[in-house]
Amino acid sequence: MSLTNFGRNITLTPKTSYSPKSEEEVLEILDRHRGQRIRVVGRLHSWSRAIETDDVLLDLRHLNQVEPEGNDATKSVVVGAGCQIKRLLFELKRQKDWTLPSVGFITEQTVGGAISTGTHGSGKHSLSHYVLSVRIARYDSQSGHAICEEIRYGAELQAARCSLGCLGVILCVRMECRTTYAVEEFFEEHRNLKEVIAAEVEYPLQQFYLVPWRWTYFVQHRRELDQSPSKSLGIYHWYRFLVIDVGLIVSILVGARILKRPSIVRGLMRWIVPCFVIRKWRVVGPSDRQLVMENELFCHIEIEYFVQKRQLHSAMEFLTQVLKVVGDRSDSYDTTFKNQLAQVQEEAALRSLTGTYTHHFPICVRKILTDDTLISMASPSGQVREIDEAIPKDAPSANEHWYAITLSNFQGTKDREAFVQLSELLARSMSKLFGARPHWGKLCPLTPSELRDLYPSFNEFQKICNRADPEHRFRNRWTDQLLGS
Repeated sequence: MSLTNFGRNITLTPKTSYSPKSEEEVLEILDRHRGQRIRVVGRLHSWSRAIETDDVLLDLRHLNQVEPEGNDATKSVVVGAGCQIKRLLFELKRQKDWTLPSVGFITEQTVGGAISTGTHGSGKHSLSHYVLSVRIARYDSQSGHAICEEIRYGAELQAARCSLGCLGVILCVRMECRTTYAVEEFFEEHRNLKEVIAAEVEYPLQQFYLVPWRWTYFVQHRRELDQSPSKSLGIYHWYRFLVIDVGLIVSILVGARILKRPSIVRGLMRWIVPCFVIRKWRVVGPSDRQLVMENELFCHIEIEYFVQKRQLHSAMEFLTQVLKVVGDRSDSYDTTFKNQLAQVQEEAALRSLTGTYTHHFPICVRKILTDDTLISMASPSGQVREIDEAIPKDAPSANEHWYAITLSNFQGTKDREAFVQLSELLARSMSKLFGARPHWGKLCPLTPSELRDLYPSFNEFQKICNRADPEHRFRNRWTDQLLGS
């Protein structure tokens, strides 16, 4: 059998697949296939090789229980690893009028898949940070039989909060919850990044978009507000769905997949895309609707780079210059950009991509607070390489918050090669210049050694994985390389 992921860039070819309905059935399957490789998939909403498997595949969609625990003072929920986030949000609201502290861009993923790769929203920690315990199935090192184990504290919990599936089969997790709350949202256009970041003081949940070829920022200002929902909330959500989530992307699809002319794409970004955005329409609504968008409606691939706050301005300037060179045949390098290319030895690679790809989708930027994990992309950082002379020489704080910079590509599957090559160049350059970390669940083009170097706690993570799974039964070829197997 074969399965294709959402982005149609990964094909899974397991020899055997199962959809167990209970923990007991999971243990039986593990015992039946002792000695083979076992990997778990969620809703296949990932573009990363971390999901690959060619032996035994488990789909845990039936392990989707939602069991709220606690009271007004301590709120948590035990949720099955195969439960989709949208179902979890619905059940929390229905049963307790609760919600999650952080909500990702989309809610199609399963809980197990989301925490395994560090899925995040904007303005809070990633979902992984709020995990209180993880129940996994693995093999006992003494008997060799499959057992269930609960991980509740210490470095092992930090590893389990973002494990890439390498500790065992996640059965369920216990996560923090909070009472439902309202979020005010409105769009505004800004000319420079400094204005955007300054607005975070008042709107800490905001996310923003750099529109290529117009080179201005459209900001989705967001903040928690103790108010009743706006009377226009229903109309606003229909506007966001029909105009932003559908209409805007359909217009981009026409330019990127059908017309395929760079001049049309640039004109679309400069003049047409801004017309879809109504500015300063302030609307208050429940967080589980305001913070979610519908980017899963159309097939695409993504790469996402995480940089710390002090690196954001330089990283965005570098990214802008690269996109201009690749998409507009620009060869007017300023001194800073030319020096950066020389330092990472990528000028020849960039010139080889000149004129091959015109970026056609707004670049989304979201703030993420530092996670209490070992290797989620927003986990604590050590010393960042100080290559850019504009960056102060004092060492950055390990707890300095992060920004995720997302590039989405809506081209057809046969037309993506230039974007993939661009993503690889950006990953190599930005990791060296700005300590940028690629998202584990998206295109992740760095070599295993380059990825390990970005995480000060990676050796600790590796040791924990080896103790939990000494025979490496819960890995695939990609995680073998990453963990040095």
